[in-house]
This record gives sequence, C-alpha cells and structure tokens, in this order.
Amino acid sequence: MKRQTSRTRSHHRIQRLNVIGGFLDGLDIEFADGLNCIIGPRGVGKTTILEMMRFALDTMPGRDGDPLRRRVETIVSSNLDGGRVELVVRTKDGQTYTISRAADEPPVVLDASGEPMTGVKVKGGRLFQADILSQNQMESIAENPHYQLDLIDKFSDGELAGIDWEVTSTQDQIEANARDLLPLLTRQAALVTETKELPAVEAKLKGMQQSAGPNAEAINSGHAHKALREREAMALNEIRKVCADTVRTVGGLKDRLGEDVDSLITPEILSGPNGTRMKRVARAMHEAIGNFEKLLDEAVEALRVGGKTLTSEKEGLDQEHARQETAFRQLLEKHKEAQARSAGRTAEEKRRNELLFKQRELADVTRQVKLLEAERQTHLGQLSNLFDRRFQIRHEIATTLTEDLAPTIRVAVRQCGNRDAYRAHLEEVFRVPTIKGGMVARKVADAIPPQVLVQLVRKKGAADIAEACGLNDNQAEAVVSILSQPQNLFALELVEMQDSPSIELSDRDEFRDSSALSTGQKCTAILPILLFESANPLLIDQPEDNLDNSYVFETVVRSIRKVKAGRQMIFVTHNPNIPVLGDASMVFVMDSNRTQGGVARSGDVDHCKDDIVTLLEGGKEAFTARMERYHY
Repeated sequence: MKRQTSRTRSHHRIQRLNVIGGFLDGLDIEFADGLNCIIGPRGVGKTTILEMMRFALDTMPGRDGDPLRRRVETIVSSNLDGGRVELVVRTKDGQTYTISRAADEPPVVLDASGEPMTGVKVKGGRLFQADILSQNQMESIAENPHYQLDLIDKFSDGELAGIDWEVTSTQDQIEANARDLLPLLTRQAALVTETKELPAVEAKLKGMQQSAGPNAEAINSGHAHKALREREAMALNEIRKVCADTVRTVGGLKDRLGEDVDSLITPEILSGPNGTRMKRVARAMHEAIGNFEKLLDEAVEALRVGGKTLTSEKEGLDQEHARQETAFRQLLEKHKEAQARSAGRTAEEKRRNELLFKQRELADVTRQVKLLEAERQTHLGQLSNLFDRRFQIRHEIATTLTEDLAPTIRVAVRQCGNRDAYRAHLEEVFRVPTIKGGMVARKVADAIPPQVLVQLVRKKGAADIAEACGLNDNQAEAVVSILSQPQNLFALELVEMQDSPSIELSDRDEFRDSSALSTGQKCTAILPILLFESANPLLIDQPEDNLDNSYVFETVVRSIRKVKAGRQMIFVTHNPNIPVLGDASMVFVMDSNRTQGGVARSGDVDHCKDDIVTLLEGGKEAFTARMERYHY
C-alpha cells in the first residue's frame, strides 16, 4: 500500500447519476470532485441515491443472507420499481464509462461512445471501485470480521480482487480434480483387493504342474499355451469392445451437435429483431458441424477398417486355437492322471488370466491416479501461495493504517486466524454420536490446522492427534477413519481458514477491540480508516451518526479537508458541520411530493445556505436563538 499525497493521487470519480423509473424517476445528478453533500428532510430519497449507486456498481454489502444486504436489496427493489439506473464514472486512468443496470438484470458497461463492452464486468472492482457504507454500517464493521477484511481489502487498489478471482479459479480446478480422482480411487481400491489373490493362485498353479514323467514338460507347456490362448482371445475381445464403444460415442456426438444448435436457435429467435445475425450463426455452426462430422465419419471408417482386419484375424486365430486345443486334448488323453487334474488346473489358469487383466487395469488406473494426484498437489501449492500473497498485502495495509492513525487506532491481520469455517466443517463431518462429534470437532479445529491434519490422517497418526487435541484413543482413531475417506480428505484440503483482522481503539491508554466498544466508540474507530486516503470515491449515509459534534469537527471535518483534493466523497448528512466546515463543492437539496423525490436545489454551500440553515440548523430563528444563548 503505497502512500501518495492528495495533490498527486489519481482517483476514481462518479460523475453522474440518472434514474429512470420508480420513486426517483427523472433524477439527474452531476457530482463534483471533492466533497458532495446530500441533504433534505426524511423520506425524500437521500439514502436511496446512495443505494442506487451501490446497485449500479454491484457492490452489495456483506454476504448472502446478511440482514444489511437484505435491507439494501429491499430499498433498491421498492424504490426502483422495475426501472433502470445509469451511472457515469471516470476511472483513475482517465477512462469514462457508463454503467447501466435495470432491475433484476446484471450491469451493462458502455464505453465513451455509448457502445456496450462485452466481457467487461463491474462486480469485483476490477473496472471501478467505490467505498459505500449504508446507515449504521460502521457499527457492523466494528463487530464483524468479514466486514473488517472487506474494509482493509478496499485499500489494495484492486490487487486483492484479482487474487480472489485466482483463488476461486484454482479452487474450481481442485474440485474438478476431485471429481475425476474419486471414481478412480474407488476402482483402484477394488482392483487392489481383487489382485491380492493373484500370488495365491499362481502358487496353487505351480503346485499343480506335472513334476515327473516322460511327458511332464509337454503337459506343462500345453497348459501354459492354453492359458495364453485364453489371454489372446480376451485381448481381441477387449479391443473389439473398445472400438465398438468408440463408434457408439462418436455416433451419439454427431447426432447431438446438430440437435443442440437447432434446439437453442429456435424459429422464434430466427424471426426476432436479431434474426439475420442468428441465421448467420446457425448457418456457420451447421457448416462447421458438417465439416466436423465428415472428420468423425473418416475416423469411424478407419476404426471399421481396423475392425474388419480384427474380425478376419480373430477367425484365423479361432481356427488356430481349435487345432491347438485338439492337440492338447489328445496329449492329455494319453495320460489319464494329467487328464483328471486338467479341469481344476484349467479353472485356476482362467482365474489367473482374469487377475492378470485386472492387474493390467490396476497399473493403468494407478498411472492416472498418480497424474491427477500430482496435478492436485500443484493446484494446492498454487492456492497456498495465493493465500500467502493475500495475507502479505493485507498485512502491509494494516501496518500503513496503524502508522498513520497512531496513537489512537491500531489495525492488524493474523494469517489464518479465523477457524469458524474450519470448525463448522469438522462438526458436519463428525456427526457420529459415538464420539461426541461436536466436541471432537472443536478440539481438533482449535489444536491442528487443516493442512497439518491432512498430513496426520495420511500417515494414520491417531496417536499424534490424540496427544495434540486431548482426545482418547477411540476418538482419535475415529477421526482418522472418517477423514481417511477420500471425499472427506479432499474436502478438508479445500477448507479455508480466513485471515483474522483486528481494529483497536485507544481508550484511557489501553487498546480495546472494536467489537467491545460502545456504539459511539465503534464509529470513532472505523470512520478514520474510511476517511483515509484512497483512489476510491467514499459514499456514506450519515457518517455523523453516534458521534458528538466535537468529534465531527475535530476528526471528520479535518479528515475531509485533508483528503478531498485527492478523493471524491458523497455524504448523506443531517449535520451542518460536514457541508459547511468541510466546504462542500456541491450540496444537493432533496425534496418530494410523497410519491416522487428529486433535487429541489443544488450548488455550493453559499448557494444552498438557506436550505442548510433550515434543514440542518433547525431554521434561522433557532440558529439565532442559540447564538444569543451562547453569547457569540
């Protein structure tokens, strides 16, 4: 996090807001750089303006299901009423874009000429970032570690958003790897179990070999050749089956391609306003599919040619096998003792051949497993590196904030310090009444990080787990047994322990965590961080809430004056100190007729001073009465 002075910092700007439809229909606000203040009586749409900009930028607060997110979604849906928001933004690089978003639709980005930009997303902040806080959200930040991380991440200038995207992409690759690996591991385990029988069968066959007599060598050779004939037949049958399966797969692929295009590009689409373009797409795809099908036909024909050769050779091989089998039977008929033992020996040879084929399959499956496991370890290493990079950036941001906000505020981040998700995951996995799964999950999560637990489970380290977690032998063995199941072990490898932030405020020479502070102190701890220099516009609904006026003047106003030359701010406020003493560049006075809200007046502080006095000071008479009472 590199500091720049407010004079030299390039920064993002929100230039204009248009609302089409709903309570603010026709609203057209052009924001200034520096400080913008939105004032007015309650119920005229001040809060709605901020939430409409949040809606356009697709930066909803918190996580899915959070009460704050639900409240914001309700404000937007009820006030937009099926309409649309247009937000004109200028990036710190000097590029201007219009973000248009209709109700229940994703944002659309338009370039400076009004043309839609495909492949450009607003969500994630890679195009444009703004820091937006709803009313009382500072208190939520002080209490919630997730919100604190979001606050710290805002200062990364988009770098953490890129890392988060890489994390998600890598996690998806690891999950796909597990889907490929799990069935192979199941098959591998079954094959290992079956092929364990092979040494015993081979030993039994060795004991069945003719060991004496003038024809012992010929009889043993005959049995060996008989077993080889069976393997030859099995090999040809397997090749024929693979070829037939491939031909069926190719045939199904040919049929599906054309059907998919026709089912997706319907007659209704072809007759619509973009029908000409869609017809071109349909023609191009059918032409491509036709060319592809020709190649598939050539491939199938090549297999059929090979299949004919296979059939011809198999017929010849069958004849050879029949002659060889007849000669072997004639040999056995000359030796009654060998003939009597032949049936049992033949059955064991057949079983050996089956096991040899399974052994070959096991070698192939094991090779695939090793490749996928190596790929998995590579992805897990990449994921670990991404987590380290993310923590390092957060740590640097926290260090800079602490240095600049000392001695009042202290910010820190502890890597992988939040074990809530890890603990919840283990509680779900250990739902086994016999071991008191909830208690075991908590002890394990508190004592052993997930990566270390994976290693202990792989080496069957039940004793180490028992000692580290204070479990008895049965509980530790159950932990290893449950987590050794591949699906559980793979899920454990993906459990993420979030970094743990802390924001502390100095209170009577003692630092106290923000979650333990009074409501006013919580805002005192969070607001200076929000007002720190940043390239992102800062939008806050009533930053003065829960703060006394002396703090508003001494901290809020002074911070505004310090950063406004290099940072745009848009505040909804009921406190006159913010627009007047902060010397707002623009004041927007809102009003409504109860069915629709809009801007009644706008301009600098001098232009809007009568409205400021009336709305924020209680009127000229109240202002004068206070002045006289104070003897000023």
